Order: sequence, then structure tokens, then C-alpha cells
Amino acid sequence: MSTRRSGKKIIAMATAVAFAATLAACSSPAPEETGPIELRMTWWGGDARHELTNEALDLFESENEGITVVRDFGGFDGYLDKVTTQYAGKNSPDVIQLYNEVLVEFAERGQVYDLNQAVESGALSLDGWPEDLVETNTIDGKLSALPFGLSTHGFIFDEAKSAELGVDVPAEGYTWDDLATYGAAIRDASGGSVAGVTDLSHSYQVFEVWAKQNGQEFLTADGIGFDESTLVDYWNYWADMRASGAATAPDVSSEYLGTPYDAVVAGVATSTFLFVNQYESVQGSTPNALSLMRLPSEEEDPGQYLRTAMNLVVSSQSEHPEAAAKLVNFLLNNEEANAILGIDRGVPANGNVVEAATSSVNDVVAKAMGIIQSVRDNGSAAPVPAPVGSGTVNTIFSEFAQQVQFERKTVEEAAAEFLAQAQSELG
Repeated sequence: MSTRRSGKKIIAMATAVAFAATLAACSSPAPEETGPIELRMTWWGGDARHELTNEALDLFESENEGITVVRDFGGFDGYLDKVTTQYAGKNSPDVIQLYNEVLVEFAERGQVYDLNQAVESGALSLDGWPEDLVETNTIDGKLSALPFGLSTHGFIFDEAKSAELGVDVPAEGYTWDDLATYGAAIRDASGGSVAGVTDLSHSYQVFEVWAKQNGQEFLTADGIGFDESTLVDYWNYWADMRASGAATAPDVSSEYLGTPYDAVVAGVATSTFLFVNQYESVQGSTPNALSLMRLPSEEEDPGQYLRTAMNLVVSSQSEHPEAAAKLVNFLLNNEEANAILGIDRGVPANGNVVEAATSSVNDVVAKAMGIIQSVRDNGSAAPVPAPVGSGTVNTIFSEFAQQVQFERKTVEEAAAEFLAQAQSELG
């Protein structure tokens, strides 16, 4: 059965799945472990995410006497290396926040616990979960993960800085050409001291949307899903933006490589890409009003889709997989927990807790929800789970883009060499 799904179908969250109800009806109570249990959970994120997650974990501990959760959190840089090293040392955390691009690799190495076992024992419920999401995370017949929130792409514009410079922010339905025009206007109005947009040539996530808008895919289950000319066009677009000064210079782009929105907060650019679940945190970092829209040219050929922001997995090395699954169940299915977590990691995938997570959203979060709804109504199909090697492919995409940025390679050279290496990594 194909794992490719339409955006509308994936987000049919309010519909309880019949097969999940059947599993719940047939499941037996989870076996009780005796004695105190210590679980370790690891995740990445900013300070706001840490505070919310810790609050939810405190609630879990208060409702599950005898279970203590040791919290291991930090920034995204080095996160995967840390987790990989822990696995190698037979000391992985019990519950791990993991991103889609490496899920298949972890699953095929036998490093994740089959959550179907927890469903059968009653430690984990799939009531309220869309069948497609469960299928998408089922790898080689094993339920390897469950999404820790759904999100989509977004683009922010600093309205205050743009108005100060006398430049109108693009209107809904703007195109890539409109973005270039806006960027040039910001450059001219600021005398070259501010760029209109951060250089996003290194972002495979933005290129993924670009490829979809051109009827192609970044990656498929079989490997590369786009033509070389599509990548050449993408990198040439950003090369032209750099040459004109509309986009940030290479040294500035490198400084904000992993967090381009910080360049907007710092005032060195007036627009950039983010995921909409990050919008509230970024808006809270600046007094300037930031408009939020879909990516350019979405009105013509949608490329955005509802994506798994991140996943929760239980490690196959866990000495307490049932208790770990119970923690996953709490974070994903408990209304009180989701009222705390909100949509920092995206909209909950379980339709039964969406209202709890969103009932008291402020105007800023409501804008993010509006983008998600827009993509739900008119978005692209979600890609299949990334094949083994995709994590490395994502890294070398950025590396080759940076070589173009610093004029160490031409666009054509970099595109050809990237494709050769990527195909080798993907087998």
C-alpha cells in the first residue's frame, strides 16, 4: 500500500479510526512493573519548549507514582550525534524526540521499539488517530513512531521595518518574482544595510516546496525525485538575489544558517522562512509585528504540505518499554498534557486533543493555525518517509549550496556534484 497521502486526508484528525477502536477493544491491560522506574526522555528546542515540556512531564509524574522522568534537552545542533553516540554506548534514552528524515534509518537498524506491542497491551491508545498517519509511521510492519505535532512551512515579513523603509510587504498570493522585487526595494531603501530576505539556497526544506511546485519531489522512496535543471533554477534564483543585494551576503547567511528567523529578529533581513509552529516564539522575540504567509507561488502551484514536525519513539534499548510507551501515550493523547504543550511542536495529530491544545490560543497562534488550515484545504501531498541516507543528503545539500554562496563552485558544478553524491548515499 502506498504511503503517499494527500494533505487533506492526513489531517482528518477529528475522525476516530475504526481499526484503532478495534485494537483498543481487543487490548488487554498493560502489565504493571514493580518498584520505582526511572525513564529518560530527550528532545531539542528553545527555552519556551523546554518549559512547556517540563511542565507536562511534572504532571505525568504526579499522576504516575513511582515513575520519574529524567529530562535531557538542548539545542538542535549536535542533537543527532548525541543520540547516535548514546545508542552506540547502549545507553540511549527511553523516549526520544526524532525527526522524520532519520526515522527510517533508526527503524531499519532495529533501534526503535514496536509501538504495536504497547497498543496490544493497552499502554498506548490509537483512538482519534488518522489511519494514514499510523501507516506512514509503520516501517517493515512495525509502528516505529508517532508524530509529536503536525506543522507546515511559512514565511514571515517584518512589517514594522518594511514600513519604516517605505516598502510594502507582499500581498497574499505573491510569487517568487514578487519576493525578489520586495528584496530589491528593501535593499535600495536601506542603502544596502538591510537585506529583503535571508538567503535560503541552503535549505532543502524550501527547495522541497520549490520542487513540488514544479511537479517533482525532493526525495522519493527510491531516491532523488527531481531533475537537475530544477535545482539549477533554484540555486540560480538565490545567486541572482545575492548578486543584487536583495538576499543576505554569504557571511551573514552562515551566521544564521540554522535559524534564519534570528536574522529578521536582529534586523539584518526583513523576511525569511520558518515552520509555522515557530511563529509565536519568533514573534515574541521582537517588538516588530511579523506578518505570516505561505511560501511564494503557493497560489499557482501549491508545494506546501502538512508535515510531521517531529516524532516520538521508544528506544529498543529501553528496560521499561511499557512505561516509556505510557509516557508517549500521555504526551500525545492526554488532554491536560496537550493543554500545556499547545502547538509549540505543531497541531496534535490525535483529533481528540486538538481542542485542548488550541482552545485558548492567542492572536499570534491563530495566524499559524490559519496557515495550517489553508494548507489542509489546498496543499500538496505529503512525501513518503525519507529513505535511508536522507539525513546525509540534507547535510550535503547545504554544504554544496554554501560552496556556491562563497563562489567556490558554479551552480552547474555544484548541482551535478551534489546529485552524484546524493545518489551514492541513497544507493
